[in-house]
Amino acid sequence: MTKESIFKSFLEDPLLVEKNYLTKERAESLRFGESSNIKLLEVIKMAINSTVDGDSDNVISRKINQFLNK
Repeated sequence: MTKESIFKSFLEDPLLVEKNYLTKERAESLRFGESSNIKLLEVIKMAINSTVDGDSDNVISRKINQFLNK
């Protein structure tokens, strides 16, 4: 699976639309390389990148925490 396909599978979750994180149209148009300005989606991208790159769970957690504390 590519990073793009993994990201798209997360965007297909109806909970993102139900909780008003984004609209269905926006979810369909988003690409992995684009900035969304939605922290949840940026964290998902960060986790996908780190996992594909082979980072440990501790490293991924630190990266996410550092991003959220900005």
